[in-house]
Amino acid sequence: MKSIKVLITAPLKQDRRIFKEFQNALDRLEVPDGVSVDSFFVVNDCDKIIPDIRGDYIVVNTGDEYIKTVNDHVWTNANLSKMPGLRNRTIKRMLDGGYDYWWSVDTDLIIHPKTLRVLLAADKDIVSEVFWTQAANGHWWCNAWMYDQADAAGQLDTWRKPGLYQVGMTGACTLVKRRVFEAGVNYSAIPNIRRVLWGEDRWFCIRAACAGFDFWLDTHFPAEHLFTEGLYQEYMRRRDKNAWHDTDAFAKSENRAADHR
Repeated sequence: MKSIKVLITAPLKQDRRIFKEFQNALDRLEVPDGVSVDSFFVVNDCDKIIPDIRGDYIVVNTGDEYIKTVNDHVWTNANLSKMPGLRNRTIKRMLDGGYDYWWSVDTDLIIHPKTLRVLLAADKDIVSEVFWTQAANGHWWCNAWMYDQADAAGQLDTWRKPGLYQVGMTGACTLVKRRVFEAGVNYSAIPNIRRVLWGEDRWFCIRAACAGFDFWLDTHFPAEHLFTEGLYQEYMRRRDKNAWHDTDAFAKSENRAADHR
């Protein structure tokens, strides 16, 4: 029987400490029988991380600055203009390498060991695992929405319950079947709507929807989003206290996040 090949991939411009935790989470992944997994990163202006990469990579230094504060991170037009090219490089590697699935996992996520199992079991062309983020204004959001820039259409409470839900758009922890990219879908900007719908995830989703593909969100094993220094520090305190490699510790963290939501 032919093995299913999965490429885990992402552009990489990250705090070295956070990337180490991301990499440790990948090492804990449960890989189903008959599935092989490789990783590939596009390193962008963070060469100091290269010794920590356990997988293949290329270096593409765009020269742009990515600003992160203790409570937030700041995306600029300059940052966003580079992202489509970086993500498209990962797609090319997936296609050239003969992989069946492309799994883009942003490098500030800590994924549950069972994530790959549940995403493959969903058997969807495009499916993401949920993660929750609290904005600086206190509002919670996740990596899926129904319409336009970020309209969840009242679905956030529903998506907090374990399940598999059809959504309008998604990104950041997304498993995609090969046939989606063979249909010509990619992350390139769409010039005549880029001021209305902002960001490469939206451009990807628009292209995929026009090609006839649906989007799904799995919520059984939410990832942790360490997108600020404060969240990283909180995560490390819990990890050291709860022996984070234990799956039960992950469940405790999910309950903690649910209590705050």
